[in-house]
Amino acid sequence: MSKKSKESKVVQVQLDKELVEKAESILKDLGLDRTTALRIFYKQIVLNNGLPFEIKYPDTPNAETIKALEEDLTNAPSYSSSEELWKELGV
Repeated sequence: MSKKSKESKVVQVQLDKELVEKAESILKDLGLDRTTALRIFYKQIVLNNGLPFEIKYPDTPNAETIKALEEDLTNAPSYSSSEELWKELGV
């Protein structure tokens, strides 16, 4: 390793207090401190040549799913057991 790679640099970031507390609680359970976790994260960025995970929006329901969720089930049949349901379905 070159001398330059052994030099260190301070990284400072401002984060939401609740986020920090939750994350650090998990890190503590894993036996890691903040510095070690960030070092691992940075090394993974270098090894992956990018973020070590996929970034995407959470799955959002499509129009059909939203319609089904909003459907009024007031008059829908109900069953007291799975056997009763299977019998009704003819299975």
